[in-house]
Amino acid sequence: MKFASEAVEVAAAPQEFYERTLAERWSDGAPVLPATDEAVAALLAHSPYPADHVVGVLPPINGVATVELVAVNAALAGVEPASFPYVLAALDAIMEPEWNAFGLTTTTSSVCPMLIVNGPGRAAAAIDHRAGCMGGAAGRGSMTIGRAVALCLRNIGGQRAGETTKTVFGQPARAGFCFGEWEERSPWPSLAVRRGFAATDDVVTVHGGKGTFPLADIHNDRADDLLRLIAKSTAFPLSNMYLGNPENGEVVIAFNPMWAERFGAAFPDIADLQAYLHEWAWQPIEVWPDANAAILRDRGRVDAAGRVALVSGPEQFLPIVCGGLGSLHAIVLPSFGESQSQSKVVVRPA
Repeated sequence: MKFASEAVEVAAAPQEFYERTLAERWSDGAPVLPATDEAVAALLAHSPYPADHVVGVLPPINGVATVELVAVNAALAGVEPASFPYVLAALDAIMEPEWNAFGLTTTTSSVCPMLIVNGPGRAAAAIDHRAGCMGGAAGRGSMTIGRAVALCLRNIGGQRAGETTKTVFGQPARAGFCFGEWEERSPWPSLAVRRGFAATDDVVTVHGGKGTFPLADIHNDRADDLLRLIAKSTAFPLSNMYLGNPENGEVVIAFNPMWAERFGAAFPDIADLQAYLHEWAWQPIEVWPDANAAILRDRGRVDAAGRVALVSGPEQFLPIVCGGLGSLHAIVLPSFGESQSQSKVVVRPA
């Protein structure tokens, strides 16, 4: 198979190859696999698109992401060929204007693409959705799909910390972040179904997340009391969501299956749960020092009762179910704010 990409000769010795990837800046600092002709061809065989098909233009430097170039980066990351369509779906989602790829790849923030996978293909693709799903479970799909997307942003889009992106701290998830929803343990329709897809579709939702914000509780027996505390915890005063307009962005809240069972019994309709979260996700204006409070007032963020809501509507909370069976924890993926999560169906060859 003839490729459009430039071919280079590299050392067969793993250590020498690793040193070359660091010198040439092909890697994120961790070892990668050689993107051989055979590896790239195997990935392309699982794409419904020709090699020269343009997935989109990736900021910050507006690199043209062809399917072939995406496959090269997926090969570096070790993506299993059958999982390559997940990478393409994620990049397709990132390209949507509402995701705000330029803003997210150049900001001082730590935000990065966080991939949430739904559908029947999760297990076969080894996408973690049970214990340790957000780090440490070691599923090949989770580790390689997320990393392939991150490498595309780096190697095609030119995202380089301190150069083309002004991120102050970055975050571990900038090396790739991908997990699945444990749909079988959810009392509600999956995230993908709620966003209009069929339960039989494999779907990737890309959230512009600031990081993983862990919550824990061992004291509450009442579901509504616990959910109130979760809502309050999402509305922390220095959240990005208080820097802009309240209608921008969503907050993903991952419930462990045991908490989801409790919340599902109290709120069988997920819209009611979202409404309850919205009802309590606020802080009194007195929490902020005078200078900050004045800005919030000028922006119309303070209601007649002196409350500053985190978001403008309940639909901006995206509850999902995943993780282990320890009935103590939730994880919040706070939003960058100036971004809307995007979902795309995974498309495979006919």
